Amino acid sequence: MTITTALDDLIDRYLAAYTAAEVPLVTEANGDWQAPIYVGAVRDDDSVRWQPVRQQQALDFTDLMNALEAPFHEDFVSYFSRWFSADLAVDWDGHPLWLLHMHGDEDAERMLANQAGHVLMKRRLKQPITLFLGLAETSDDLLITLDNDTGAVGLEFVGCSQHEQLASNLTEFLQKSTPRVLDN
Repeated sequence: MTITTALDDLIDRYLAAYTAAEVPLVTEANGDWQAPIYVGAVRDDDSVRWQPVRQQQALDFTDLMNALEAPFHEDFVSYFSRWFSADLAVDWDGHPLWLLHMHGDEDAERMLANQAGHVLMKRRLKQPITLFLGLAETSDDLLITLDNDTGAVGLEFVGCSQHEQLASNLTEFLQKSTPRVLDN
């Protein structure tokens, strides 16, 4: 199975779980964005219904990789170049996690800037380069990251190296992730 197939499957399982539970997909919205995932108007509480949308044109990491003088692992590029989506609440081996996604082009720019900052921090700390994919629900400081050399998915606290490997690759990680239905 490829990374895109595993991601497509996770999105399908996520939609099916919410449909079966009869819970609408709702996320916090940025009213200044023209996000293709937003369905309907943004509510007074800044929430909006959403639906995942395949990217018309895959996100281009070339400028950032050239600026950092470092290629990004192909699994990472494929993951963020496939879908616009709200963040996905998943369970991984009993641990509640959030897999980050981008609402649209404006959010993609923010994600690229945050990845650049993360890579520069890792260099400054003389740690192996990782790229972040998500957060543990229990702590905003606990990141889900992909090792840029090996492709292994693991956990690391901000400013530290990966301390636990969850899966040897992103495809395996996505296959073992289970959607969590959150009642809005």
